[in-house]
Amino acid sequence: MRVKRIGLALFGALAIGCSKDEGPFFAPEVQLAYSRFINAIPDTTGVDFRFIDFLEHSPFEIQLTYRGFTPYQGTAPGARHLRVFPNPGGSPSLGDVTQILLDETVTFEAGKYYTLVAVGFSRTGSSPAVKLQVYEDPIPDAGSNVAFRLVHLGSGLSSINVGVTASSSDPIPGSPTFPNVAYLNASSYQTRAPGAAWFRVQETTAAAEIVAGNGRQAPAGAAGDPLTNLTTIGGSGQAGSVVTAWVFPRSVSGSKAPNVTANSIIFTVDKHPR
Repeated sequence: MRVKRIGLALFGALAIGCSKDEGPFFAPEVQLAYSRFINAIPDTTGVDFRFIDFLEHSPFEIQLTYRGFTPYQGTAPGARHLRVFPNPGGSPSLGDVTQILLDETVTFEAGKYYTLVAVGFSRTGSSPAVKLQVYEDPIPDAGSNVAFRLVHLGSGLSSINVGVTASSSDPIPGSPTFPNVAYLNASSYQTRAPGAAWFRVQETTAAAEIVAGNGRQAPAGAAGDPLTNLTTIGGSGQAGSVVTAWVFPRSVSGSKAPNVTANSIIFTVDKHPR
């Protein structure tokens, strides 16, 4: 009887093992938005960006310093609760870790791209005051050209004109590439042939350039090489690239922000060529 029972048990195990194979199981596809962060506060320490509603698909950044930025990251769509905290690093005081600079709800739509900027002055009584500025980034297909956009984050600066030239010594065009861009405004994307691109920034009230040096030149990027498994890095010299130029003011002297002594431009690659 014992042998018979063992035989029946083995038969049952084999029958279970030979059941129909249902094939592989795949995780459900999640529809996401994409967001990135920029610190444009010129008078304070580094900051933390954190969604505080839930963890999954909630990108964050720790101690992002003035003029710092992150890449796009997958973000759960819908109304999301975001806070921005000061973070000086090292051994912060209780006042540092309990202060909230910004407390906002931002709504994201799946499939779209967004840039979230902490901008303005954080010191009490300063103007314009710190705020969260949200940009929806309508990234175009640049085709065989390069698409550029300009965003004015220069707290304390008036509206600006920006002409794009092939050389730093070329005359600034009489008709700006990006005319009369007001504070916090973003231009539409403009295309030009791949090649060197110098951003010549003037306040609309004066002819002098307010950004100097090589920081005016958009990065050229780098061509990929399939043989060595190198992908193309977007930039002014790479067809199909999409780039945003962000204009920043100098940092406030004596503040905890990095010592940036002049107005500047930071370039982000919104889309690399395929």
